[in-house]
Amino acid sequence: MGHASFQTIKRILHHCNIFANTTSSFCDSCAVSKIHQLPYVPSQTQYMHPLESMYMDIWGPSHVCSINGDRYYLSFVDAYSKYTWIYLLHAKSQVLDVFRKYKLFVENQFDCKIKAL
Repeated sequence: MGHASFQTIKRILHHCNIFANTTSSFCDSCAVSKIHQLPYVPSQTQYMHPLESMYMDIWGPSHVCSINGDRYYLSFVDAYSKYTWIYLLHAKSQVLDVFRKYKLFVENQFDCKIKAL
């Protein structure tokens, strides 16, 4: 959404008798939001089969609970297909149990083993 220009902010501060260091008009947030190039080189790795490489991430706690009271989520992404599975959790302590169930499920579905996580 942005903010007012540097000149506008400078005038407002002056009008309100507020001293501020106005020697720099550089805004870190604006610079980051205008970046159009990825900060890293895209990977050239190509995966040939499902479950060859999986990514897993846990997020939380959320400030807002789900309808069931879950505050965390666990995601799994298959690098080959980019298919994503998401599991809602009450607590981080559930991660190992969910991973075990997930592993059995996907290895049965794809008839192969997870090679890298």
